[in-house]
Amino acid sequence: MNAQGHDTGLDGGMFGFTLPMGIAGWIMSILGIAIFAVGIILTIPAISAIGILLVGFSAPSELQVKLHNIRKKMRPSEVAWQSEMGGTELVSFWNRERIHRPEKDLRSWVFPAPPVQDWHLQNKYSADAFAELIDEHPNKIGTPAPPLFSNAGLSMLIAYCLLAYQLVLIESTLEDVSKYPIMLVVAIIWLIVGFLTGKRLQAMQDTPTSIIRSVAIGNAELVGQVRNGINDPPMVHVDDDHSKTVSDLVSWNWQYEIEVEEIRMVRDSNGNMRQEVSRYWRMIRTDEGGTDFTLHDGTGGIMIVTGSFRKSNDFGDHLIQWECDHNRNLGNLFGNIFSMFVANERILRHRWTLWGLKLGDPCYVMGMIKPRTNEEMANDKQVDTTLQNSIVYAVGEKSPGFKPRLEKGTELTAISSARSQIENIGFPILGLVIAIAQFFL
Repeated sequence: MNAQGHDTGLDGGMFGFTLPMGIAGWIMSILGIAIFAVGIILTIPAISAIGILLVGFSAPSELQVKLHNIRKKMRPSEVAWQSEMGGTELVSFWNRERIHRPEKDLRSWVFPAPPVQDWHLQNKYSADAFAELIDEHPNKIGTPAPPLFSNAGLSMLIAYCLLAYQLVLIESTLEDVSKYPIMLVVAIIWLIVGFLTGKRLQAMQDTPTSIIRSVAIGNAELVGQVRNGINDPPMVHVDDDHSKTVSDLVSWNWQYEIEVEEIRMVRDSNGNMRQEVSRYWRMIRTDEGGTDFTLHDGTGGIMIVTGSFRKSNDFGDHLIQWECDHNRNLGNLFGNIFSMFVANERILRHRWTLWGLKLGDPCYVMGMIKPRTNEEMANDKQVDTTLQNSIVYAVGEKSPGFKPRLEKGTELTAISSARSQIENIGFPILGLVIAIAQFFL
């Protein structure tokens, strides 16, 4: 039940089959169906395996669909604004300069969040007006369980079986293939990935979410809203370019890439040399940063030391992406010519991508709660020693069996793409049995 008393029906049940969402999802699904059909026609199961994986992963999870529908119902104006602001904007026709923003944010609030005017910034550690938990807190709505079977899980099992069948067909002509435990290696990798994914989900389900007002020293799971800390977050200039400026980011990272066209000579199966052209994106540089902020769940706020979570953050989809053609002016022209003759490559496009956590965003934290020193509290004029949450902070420190995390979204959105233990562990074990039988029999 949500805060308004409506049954959200978030548990997955037995089957969680969904359809693609958005144009990109449908394109990916149709492409997957086409590839699957080509594999069937050509009697090449490996091609069909690729197609079925595209079909399976083109659709969101059942929980993601439910949350999106609830979000549209509970926050229609915000969802409409995101859709209108999203998409690709052509800034300059001449160099194809474009700015892209996602049309939907699967990490945004599902239920209405406290507006800025209710934040009590003059006393950020105290409770909000009604001293109640935010509507999306796990202690209010619970932690939903994923469905036992989903599009993605079944697609991986079917793809694995198709790949195994492909090896059977190959072995009929190339007996040496049977000497190599190919499917066994694939199954082991699948099992390891499934185990790690399942362990992450299990940790979220087993760790009770602490109420910030009464949070204790030690490992804790926290969910709340990002609010101002001791210092307001400064403007972020991506790659020191003031035309690429974003405000209110408490934690962020960006990367700059170039699209490279590489030309090389390769020898074909007949021994003839031919020219092969490939394009790929090459990472040039990255940067990250942030400002300590206050995480507030309605009952109180706690300081989050952003820098301690640098290797453990996940902000979901990018906030904004800038892209343009390479500027082929005279200075760069010689560089391109030199590059083509010496390195057989040239620069085609540039791309900057920014991810981040902003003021007002939902935030999920698994961190170590530690007491603040007297010196640290002296620098914070809003510390109230009568409030437990005011004299502690959360840092991203590891401990045995505990991995720190800082994510955009609440627990709902953090587990929205999770799969059941049957799909994470059961299917890989079944694949392992098939591989052992295929290799030794």
